[in-house]
Amino acid sequence: MSKSKTWTASDSIQVVDVHPGVFYSLEAAVHLTGVSRRNILVYCKSGLVRPAEEEYGAMSFDEQAIYAIRKIEYLRSALGINMAGIKLIFDLMNEMEQLKAEMRFLRRL
Repeated sequence: MSKSKTWTASDSIQVVDVHPGVFYSLEAAVHLTGVSRRNILVYCKSGLVRPAEEEYGAMSFDEQAIYAIRKIEYLRSALGINMAGIKLIFDLMNEMEQLKAEMRFLRRL
C-alpha cells in the first residue's frame, strides 16, 4: 500500500523568476503569477497594471507588470485590501519613488 502525501499550502506556491527585457503573453502571465486571466484583465482596466505592448488585441507583459500583478494579488488576497485601497497604495508608492529621484537629483547639485 502506498502512502499518500498530505497537501500543504506551501506545495501550491511556486515562485517563478521573470527576466528583464522579456515580454510574456497573457497566458504566460497567468502561469507566472497564479492570478486568473479575468483578474489580470481587471487590473489592466483599472490602470494598476500596464501591458508592455498591445498588438492586434494581444497583450504582453514585462518584468514590472508581472511583479505588479503579484503585489496586487498579495494585497488583495492576503491582506484583504480592496481595489480602491490598492490603487491608493500604488499611487503613494509611485509618488514616493518620484520624491526619492528628486532628492537624489538635488543632492548632486
